[in-house]
Amino acid sequence: MFPFALKWIFATRGSAEPYLELNGGTLFTTHEVPAGTSTVNFTSSAAFGVHFLREHTWTAEVRYMHISNAGLTVPNPGVNTVQVRLGFGKFFGKK
Repeated sequence: MFPFALKWIFATRGSAEPYLELNGGTLFTTHEVPAGTSTVNFTSSAAFGVHFLREHTWTAEVRYMHISNAGLTVPNPGVNTVQVRLGFGKFFGKK
């Protein structure tokens, strides 16, 4: 499975640019993660966030993430997280 990411950026409202994101992929490790399971896991996540567009850009995001081996081995103790992410950056491009 190849990694994928789909991001939909809604119309900018003033200096706020909301977005939805879906992504996933395959995670290969040299050790079984968690111990006693598999060296291959799959990741999937969905996020809702907002870019605050100014001289420098701030981003706030809430993300749900799931990691499991999709039943390749037993047990398959998936890991689910809800994350709050904050970012800071600068967009470069033509003005």
